[in-house]
Amino acid sequence: MRQFLPLALFLALFTPAFSQKSPVKFGDIPMEDMTMKSYDKDSSAAAVVLVNYGEAHIEEVGESVDLTYQRHVRIKILKKDGLSWADVSIQLYHVGSTEEHITRLKGSVYNLENGKIVETVMSKESIFRDKFNRNINIQKFTLPGAREGSVIEYSYAIKSQFFTLFPNWEFQKNIPVRWSEYWAIIPDVFVYEKYMQGYVPVTTYEVKHQTTAGIDVNAYHWISKDVPAFKKELFMTCEDDYLSKINFQLASINEPGKPVRDIMGSWEKLNTVLLDDDDFGKVISKSGFLKDKVEELTAGITDPIEKIAAIHTYVKQNIEWDGTQDYYAGNLKKIMEQKKGTSGDINLLLASMLDKAGFPVDMVMLSTRDHGFIRKEYPVSKQFNYVICMLKLGDKTFLLDATEKYLPFSILPERCLNGQGLIISAGNFGWIDLASKTKSRTMVSADFKLNEKGELNGKLAFSRDGYYAFNVREKYNSKGEQAYIKEFLGNRSWQIEKTEFLAVKELDKPVKEVYDVTINEHASVAGNVIYINPFVEAKEEENPFKSEKREFPVDFGSLSENIYICKISLPDGFAVDELPPSKAIALPGNAARFSYNAVQMGNTVSITSSLQINKSLFVQTEYPNLREFYSQVVAKQAEQIVLKKK
Repeated sequence: MRQFLPLALFLALFTPAFSQKSPVKFGDIPMEDMTMKSYDKDSSAAAVVLVNYGEAHIEEVGESVDLTYQRHVRIKILKKDGLSWADVSIQLYHVGSTEEHITRLKGSVYNLENGKIVETVMSKESIFRDKFNRNINIQKFTLPGAREGSVIEYSYAIKSQFFTLFPNWEFQKNIPVRWSEYWAIIPDVFVYEKYMQGYVPVTTYEVKHQTTAGIDVNAYHWISKDVPAFKKELFMTCEDDYLSKINFQLASINEPGKPVRDIMGSWEKLNTVLLDDDDFGKVISKSGFLKDKVEELTAGITDPIEKIAAIHTYVKQNIEWDGTQDYYAGNLKKIMEQKKGTSGDINLLLASMLDKAGFPVDMVMLSTRDHGFIRKEYPVSKQFNYVICMLKLGDKTFLLDATEKYLPFSILPERCLNGQGLIISAGNFGWIDLASKTKSRTMVSADFKLNEKGELNGKLAFSRDGYYAFNVREKYNSKGEQAYIKEFLGNRSWQIEKTEFLAVKELDKPVKEVYDVTINEHASVAGNVIYINPFVEAKEEENPFKSEKREFPVDFGSLSENIYICKISLPDGFAVDELPPSKAIALPGNAARFSYNAVQMGNTVSITSSLQINKSLFVQTEYPNLREFYSQVVAKQAEQIVLKKK
């Protein structure tokens, strides 16, 4: 950061002028907070943030200009589930020998004993550090003696030389926040883009301006009071996309008397930088030692797709993914020797091997579903955390990932299905949709005989494709057949006489499982009447969308289809008294479709049900129709067949 040294002479002058203080004094705990039994604005809360205070500013330290970030947090623990807030993790960024440092760390726990507040101070033994990835370490600490009724408190400062990483601020947490306050003290020399997100407005916002020694400084100040807890909903991507939050991104630096220095740049600039990076673009074109292995893998194969599949299979079967999401590669020779690596290691290795086989391969930068969506108006690399390969053959485009050994080469892991990715390429640069064209499909076939005691005996067969097949293969191969069957049964007291699993290792085929089973808990007998629901599997037990309103989009990730076909032979002497009527419903544009058909032929009842989700993303305005659609599905599948003795 020595390029910013001339600024130190100016910045040192304004920092004290805007020095702020936390709204509460460390250790000064009001008795009403100690005696609080529940939070009056959310009685279900397991804990509540009493104060969350932060301040970030730039200051002179010796011969460098540093970013200082201070925090002061106080939380009331109300229930056992709230004890997790006593375990704290802080991310510290580093590049080479330059790293962020945490200072002035202290923490205490306060408990009420015999009417008095007793403080337990955190010791050094409660503080430790872990490596998260190549650029981030995690500073962790545990506040001692926390229990239901405790108030926990901690504060710290982070010293950083990374100007581009001006701290964002979350006003909202997964528990209620009584008071959240943030100061961002920024000289006009640094031009930061600032953008709000989330659905909870701030209570107070002000900007204080001051000019010192010819330097203009703005102190941005936000306060949010009584912020409700963020409630994660089903079928959401990264919750960080929806929290109430202020974000910062350094766009440029305007030093007095010098040309404006662009920091944010552009996606085109990032493309150029990555193509020339030794751990990204150049690792693909180099790594000549892979050529012999590629020739061995593709020997005798003439079909291009078969060559790609052979290389893809080799990488995913021989290099284990260590779970780290990254987009750079380490030393590929070591990765091959260790047979383990990050997503960046694996997919750049795949790209380099495809390159040695003569295929023009590009890389696609993306953000996984748990990392958040990409904001295209802010061209910065930190929005990405993953990379995959892109390969074109004629008019076909293949997106490839080799981290999951139980996925076919043409299907991306579900974590990658998140909006668009950026193609890093000398000739194909641009954006590409990451939506899956694969429909996950399950077909359940049930062929049962029902006796007068209400027992069902027969075969239950499953055929699964797409991500449904991947889930089965992963569980089956990691846990073994017996553990898989045990998990499948759960708490059900079914008697399984025989099982058969087919195509578990043949990834280009549907995986199948067949059970010879006796079920004695599904039908109910009342005198001369038998009540039976035909769905022993594939039933929507309840509507996943319980709330009348939804603040966030519904993102299913991929398309799906669930088909259930059931044939039940009736016991002698019984006849159908009530048979559910057939029904078909669909959402506008065929976004989702459900059909149910029940027929009787002689002594047999046949039920066919099909539930299709034909688009992955539903916006908030579509939510009421989607919720009602599922309500009708649940109600229909809950209907029973009524049999009476003749």
